[in-house]
Amino acid sequence: MKLFTGISKVPVIIVLVFSVLALVGCGSEDGKKTGNGIFSEKNGPVEEEQDLAANPLTGLKVKVGNLERRPLAVMIENHPEARPQDGLAQADLVYEMLSEGAITRFMAIYYGNDVEKIGPVRSARPYFIDRAFDYDAVYAYSGGSEEAKTNIKRFKVAALDEFANAKTYWRSKNRRKPHNLYTSTAKLWARASQKGYNREGNVPAFDFLQEGEELPGGIPAGAVTIKYPIGFSIVEYTYDENKGYYLRKTGGKLHLDRATGEQLAARNIIIQQVNTKVIDREGRREMEMVGSGKATLITGKRAYEATWQKDSRRGTTSFYLKNGEPIKLKPGRTWIQVVTTRTPVAIRGE
Repeated sequence: MKLFTGISKVPVIIVLVFSVLALVGCGSEDGKKTGNGIFSEKNGPVEEEQDLAANPLTGLKVKVGNLERRPLAVMIENHPEARPQDGLAQADLVYEMLSEGAITRFMAIYYGNDVEKIGPVRSARPYFIDRAFDYDAVYAYSGGSEEAKTNIKRFKVAALDEFANAKTYWRSKNRRKPHNLYTSTAKLWARASQKGYNREGNVPAFDFLQEGEELPGGIPAGAVTIKYPIGFSIVEYTYDENKGYYLRKTGGKLHLDRATGEQLAARNIIIQQVNTKVIDREGRREMEMVGSGKATLITGKRAYEATWQKDSRRGTTSFYLKNGEPIKLKPGRTWIQVVTTRTPVAIRGE
């Protein structure tokens, strides 16, 4: 039995799950997740131990003060004219999902680090909002579908729309509209503070593997292809043995970060299957984020059968291994690839 429709060489089963990028921890008394590993940023500045704490979303050490604010969830475009994007390389987590038709869109989660330029920023969709709730995040976007705008008001989302917060965003002269809208974490957190949003967030934590620890089982996963339904949206990941993470391509080309020039990379990849249907002539979709279903965890050049579970709109998505235990991640950035139940996914051992 296969883990996904169209997944080659991957046996599968169903269980239940936690969310983001995702990833999960053990439950604490308040019902939230608590992580267990503390790791250092190898390329970051040296800090006194007492000034550092583990980022619950990456397991990496960051300044304690950086965790005393609310995460940001920023909508980022993935049309070919929007590439390369700025700021994806510095996100703690990145979600990729279909928007209209065959085009995917990103939602990047920023918490532990400051980022000077993020974008191009694009419009809201209701199922992205549902995932922003996972992290109690401030949601940043420019316009949106009618359902998304209705949900933002109905559920009182801590939202920073470009149209109501114009000074928080700027237009670049180096790209054509609408592919030229940008923001920064400094501007977003400052505006969030003005609006009373930037309190300390109720942020879940993933469980992380200790240095040298590996998950048992799984199958070889040296390369992964996710066939979103148009060529320029197809995603490929290839494991780098020396660096210990997956390098990303999109549309057959290296996926670069414009600000750094680096190829985008993920320490962990979670592929989450959700029930999806097209709801209008524009190709807009309904994606079921509340419920449960199949997932795959890919980390350390191996793939593991998993499941996901989200009990309510404002709840946290949990991910579990086949044996029912919460998944553990390698410290670092996670990409969560949300796919339909019919999206072809190929996992190869090379």
